[in-house]
Amino acid sequence: MIKREDLHRNLLKALEKKVPDKKELIEMLMEMLFMEKGAVYRRLRGEVPFTFFEVARMAEKLNIPVNHFIYSDDEQIYRFEITEYTNMNDKLFNDYMSLIKRAKNDPHSEFAETANVLPVSILTGFETLTKFYMFKHQYLFRGTESRIPFSKYNYSEQTKRVFKSYFHETKYFANTIHVWDYLIIRYLVTDVKFFHTINLISVNEMLQIKTDLYALLDYIEQTTLSGCFKETGKPVSFHISDTNFDADYCCVHIDDVYVSHVKSFILNSVQSFDKTAYQKITNWISSLKKASTLITKSGAVFRTEFFEKQRMIVAEL
Repeated sequence: MIKREDLHRNLLKALEKKVPDKKELIEMLMEMLFMEKGAVYRRLRGEVPFTFFEVARMAEKLNIPVNHFIYSDDEQIYRFEITEYTNMNDKLFNDYMSLIKRAKNDPHSEFAETANVLPVSILTGFETLTKFYMFKHQYLFRGTESRIPFSKYNYSEQTKRVFKSYFHETKYFANTIHVWDYLIIRYLVTDVKFFHTINLISVNEMLQIKTDLYALLDYIEQTTLSGCFKETGKPVSFHISDTNFDADYCCVHIDDVYVSHVKSFILNSVQSFDKTAYQKITNWISSLKKASTLITKSGAVFRTEFFEKQRMIVAEL
């Protein structure tokens, strides 16, 4: 059984991780728990224990799983939560965006991602490609409504703004690692061809997607030549895997926060703030790098051949 002092220490760590500013935390707890400042201080100092209902209310209002109040980082239960990239009002997504924006202030922040589907951190810099993945998502998950042709499919301006912000903010990490399946463009082109054959994407729309794909390849190639993002000058490495992936993964480390994602449902991901989960996935990404070819500022022959092959695949559209 966990000791009372350990429970209190873990609870404080979870609160401080969520709201680092102590003054802000005090004011938030006063409002949340309907308490005076002195009562909050007594609970934070451990003189008076938090009640079960107080812990439950903090967990609900701060969107912290209750197990985070009970276990330390090393003891955390391996817990996953769905992040809805397609829902701009999703609490987890908005919390994640707030976290990402802190990367520019952390000189040790890191972003590592594997992909066999174009990742959101790159995809969202190209509007037609973003629209295609949103379109594909609704086709697979909205039943009879999904027969909407690409020309009539739209998503909100708010979503577009948030996606552009995400694309920009993910370029501020002190270190970024991408490991891509060597068939990543082939998978996308195959999808586009499918929607064309069922008359949901026209020839002109395929050409628009084709133009965006060429622009994306140009962007990635220039990035691999310079070894940094042109938007921020922050370093990035691209690796092309010699093996196919069973799933896409992403790990984010900012300050003392560790986040891991397993991609799901095209534009969503299963998310964990457990440090153990983060370590498992970063170890997996490291293993994938061993079976990959680095094309950033090295492997000139392989890099040239890779991009030539990708452009030939895109030319099929």
